[in-house]
Amino acid sequence: MISRTLTLTILILGLAACASPRYQSVYRYEAPTNASGSACLEVCARKMAECREQCTIKTQACLKSLEPRVDERYDAALKQYEMELERYRHELLHYDLQLSLNWGRPYPWRYGLWPYSWSLPYYFPPATPVKPSRNAEFERLRHELCDVDCGCQPVYDTCFLACGGKKIPEVQCISNCPK
Repeated sequence: MISRTLTLTILILGLAACASPRYQSVYRYEAPTNASGSACLEVCARKMAECREQCTIKTQACLKSLEPRVDERYDAALKQYEMELERYRHELLHYDLQLSLNWGRPYPWRYGLWPYSWSLPYYFPPATPVKPSRNAEFERLRHELCDVDCGCQPVYDTCFLACGGKKIPEVQCISNCPK
């Protein structure tokens, strides 16, 4: 028995020590060195700022339009919670009845040779339902409908490359990095 646990422990520690490093692809930007390239990059930066501003306006409008939907979803979630709460109340009464009549342990031999098998309940208590949150519903809707990429970065990258800049792909280690 000891050799089996020792072998299993050594195996787990060996696998944990062999965790491979994780890498991520990133880009390094090199700006053009001439004056016309620098002026062109200012235009690119302006376009990027305008795109982000439009994206912010679009996101704010989307967030404002979510309010009625959030209320609808929250009301539906509250109705579902009330039904689950009623079912929980019924299951809890059933559970209490089973325990009070000692029907929780009808067959002591069911648990095998475990020395304390007589103390284990046959019926387990029901799971308590979780009350919904309006903020959670809002965040779920925001993530579904308003977290949309506006596409500003590809436009900037195209402009940056057209101005004579260089976009150099690199790979960086982000975890379990070798020393």
